[in-house]
Amino acid sequence: MNENDYKIVRITNIAPFDFTGDLGARYGGRDFFVPAGGSLLVPLTVGQHLAKHLARQMIIQKAPIRDGKEVDGKGSDRPLWDEAKINSLVKQIMVEAYEEEAQVPQTEGERMQEKVAELNKVTKEPDEVGGNVDASGVVPVEDANSAIIYKDKAEVIAELNERKIPFDARLGKNKLEELLVETPVQETPTEATAPASTA
Repeated sequence: MNENDYKIVRITNIAPFDFTGDLGARYGGRDFFVPAGGSLLVPLTVGQHLAKHLARQMIIQKAPIRDGKEVDGKGSDRPLWDEAKINSLVKQIMVEAYEEEAQVPQTEGERMQEKVAELNKVTKEPDEVGGNVDASGVVPVEDANSAIIYKDKAEVIAELNERKIPFDARLGKNKLEELLVETPVQETPTEATAPASTA
């Protein structure tokens, strides 16, 4: 990108007529419209182009009809303007508004990483989910307060056997899971919590 594309200018139509594509308000094959007295923010490159064309139109609109005395001996009209006159009008039409910070071009990998992060934005604040959010911003499916999810009935039966909870194997997966919820997990005493033996 050109450095001038980061400089933003304000084009103000100081003419008594609307500045349209037909009158030269065109850049890169696209028409612009600036009503009489109206303004438009554009990059400096576009602004210089539009301001110069508006200045020319202002001079042309005010130009008197020439008679024979104003035509030189070769039959061509003398120019209506010079660079000094155009530059004087451009200074009135275009003023610098601000400058944007130049952006470092992204690699394809960086662009994709940014896209993935955008697609996986968390709607809740981290403190609403107990701060249990990893660096990617994705909330894990399970946290300390969520129930364990069993894939099938066999996993539920295995857990019931491990906890030594009596059950009827003819029951469905949901009913068997209810037994797990109703019966809390019993912690086995560790060395720190086990009662000390007396010698």
